[in-house]
Amino acid sequence: MSKVKSAVITTLFVIAIVVLALFSTVSWPVAGTDGTDTLNSFVGNIHLGSDFTGSAYVMLYPEGVISAADYDIVVKDSANADKDKYEKKYSSRGGVYVANEKLEDEEGFKASIKKDADILNGRFGRKEYSSYSVALEDGGFAIKVTVPTNYTYVDYKNEGSLTEISNTVSYLMLNGELTIRNSSTYEGSKSVLPSVNDKAADCFKDINLYSMAGNYFVRMIFTKEGLEKIKPSVTEEASAYLFVGETYLTGFDLTNDALGNITNNTLTLNAGKSAAQDYSILLNTVINGKTLTNSYNSAAENSATSIVAVTPAFGEHAPIYLFVTLLLVLAVAVALPFIKYKKLGYVCAMVTLIYALSLVCAVMLIEIQITVAGALTAVLGLGLLLFTNFYVFEAIRKESLLGRTMQASIKAGYKRTLWTVLDLHLVMLAISLLLALVCVGEAAACGFIFFIATIASYVLYWFTRFMWYVLSSPVKDKFKVCGIKREAYDED
Repeated sequence: MSKVKSAVITTLFVIAIVVLALFSTVSWPVAGTDGTDTLNSFVGNIHLGSDFTGSAYVMLYPEGVISAADYDIVVKDSANADKDKYEKKYSSRGGVYVANEKLEDEEGFKASIKKDADILNGRFGRKEYSSYSVALEDGGFAIKVTVPTNYTYVDYKNEGSLTEISNTVSYLMLNGELTIRNSSTYEGSKSVLPSVNDKAADCFKDINLYSMAGNYFVRMIFTKEGLEKIKPSVTEEASAYLFVGETYLTGFDLTNDALGNITNNTLTLNAGKSAAQDYSILLNTVINGKTLTNSYNSAAENSATSIVAVTPAFGEHAPIYLFVTLLLVLAVAVALPFIKYKKLGYVCAMVTLIYALSLVCAVMLIEIQITVAGALTAVLGLGLLLFTNFYVFEAIRKESLLGRTMQASIKAGYKRTLWTVLDLHLVMLAISLLLALVCVGEAAACGFIFFIATIASYVLYWFTRFMWYVLSSPVKDKFKVCGIKREAYDED
């Protein structure tokens, strides 16, 4: 290859890396918006775990249980008309007050709350959070749900909203059976099913989440008998409405048009990612008999769900610390090959930067939540890439010391290491897939990250081979380019 071709190919790759690096790390105002709209960097759009952007929690109190704080607000106010009623109705149990009627079977009541906590644990476990907890509190009379805020750095910097979490909690804590009714208002509505003995849950074979090309859907798979029961009623009423308990599931109406377009007894309804997850999880558990025993509210009776934000475990500036730390690791990974392999370090630097940028793009697009473990997994993948290249380089060095030319050494070195490198990457792929598909939460996220990192490492192993040829072919003293000192006779 001539020097001109070598220079052109190298320049094109460098330009592509620089452009991608700018989009990955730099944000700038959008022209024509006076700086009000910003094109945020890829890094700024990566979702971060509670380690870096904090978590949020909500206390769920079953009907008949209130917090001590809410009890005191009423009882300690002598002018409150409900003061005497509260004193007679509730008895103290640790940090909460429980209605006396619930205490007639105290152990049974607590057992029902524990059963609900187990169901909620299963529901929140399917939300793909990197970490979460559903725990009994206040002697087993309340449930505390804690989830990561799932902010991107941009959200965190702008004090993002907790609305998404509030909506998720509001839906996943719904109790009651699934019904299909003739009005979007529960009061005065009735079931559209022909018989009072027909259960809406029996009309569905499955309800699950479906995604395609970045769009998310709730996929309802009807039984043949269930569809035959629903269709005539929907035709008569023009539309039917889904309820869980007494709560109307907004936006998931069964209309004539929707039922008319059903394929293979399957109806697919579009929604945003979080909403589609919430509805599919809720409906799937309900039709499979996993319904909550109690109805829940937050810290006060009849109040809206109250979400409390918690600061990050590593402090307010944790995302900055993460970014700086990863940049330092990347700088070391770029510098080491220059020290050991001289000009060949340019190839290693390109490969390292391509690896980092590929991982940033993949994590952002797939919306994997980055935690400390996820960041360490990405670094581990970088270690696999560096080990692979160094292993091959040393094999080439040994071949050159036997007196072979550089081109012959490169061919022999890659041939000698091919199966070892392939086997290593196959093993890493198997481990990462096992983590991603079998585990949940943070472990699954780490599995996905390492899967991407392993594929990138193997592809870049061959990219290094190509760039070695591009950079060294127009150079007369190829050993000098690669920083390899000959001790044997040089056949050139």
